[in-house]
Amino acid sequence: MFGVGEVSPRHSQEEFMAQNKNIVLIMGKPNTGKTTSLRNLEQDAMVYLNADLKETPFRDHFMASVEIADAYEVLNHIDEIEQTNEVKGAVLDTVTFLMSMFERQYVVGAVNTQAAWGAYGNFYRDLIHKIKAGTKDYAIMAHEDTIVNEETSTFETKVPIKGAVGKIGVEADFTTVLATKQMPIKKLEGIENDLLHITDEEREDGVKYVFATRVTKETQGGKMRSAMGLWKRNELYIDNDLKQVFDRLKSYYG
Repeated sequence: MFGVGEVSPRHSQEEFMAQNKNIVLIMGKPNTGKTTSLRNLEQDAMVYLNADLKETPFRDHFMASVEIADAYEVLNHIDEIEQTNEVKGAVLDTVTFLMSMFERQYVVGAVNTQAAWGAYGNFYRDLIHKIKAGTKDYAIMAHEDTIVNEETSTFETKVPIKGAVGKIGVEADFTTVLATKQMPIKKLEGIENDLLHITDEEREDGVKYVFATRVTKETQGGKMRSAMGLWKRNELYIDNDLKQVFDRLKSYYG
């Protein structure tokens, strides 16, 4: 499909599962900087899997930009990504729209609805397994909804996916989960860190797009998570720059 380079040798699934730590889930509401966070990635060596069928908000130069027309195509694309040495990683934008596509194509109108929803869950599990069993960098983008937790009477965020997958929560499948936020500059001033840089243009606009790295009283209801010690205490907010995130993951996991 991508037409580049050599095919890498096959490895056992056990090897893959033990190796791949370079996976991140990016959750966020529309227009909070999810896709913009891709701008500094090494795009020439990455594949963009476009399930939202939209243009990136910057002039991209991905090795391949693939518009997903059939949900099942994604599984084959990931196989090829894993087998192509020159490909260093991939972005799926977004898992939310991908699962909506699967529902529209294979659940709605199905004769056996129960079997169709079973296929929906199996497709999602196959997708997650291939990513976790891989060796490349994967950024999985997801839209988020705010819902009321009836047990605690509090608001919390959730990736809106249906079926048994949605009940468990997509977030549970990822070790590193970040949330995109649009923050007033006045709330960020004085807490800059090595991964948070406020530009003159942002100061003029009065807002900055950031990643939130953990749950606090200020970010309550979010599903951010990460390995202990991945982020320093003063790195609650960092630039919405996925290159920085992957650099930190590689440094942390070695």
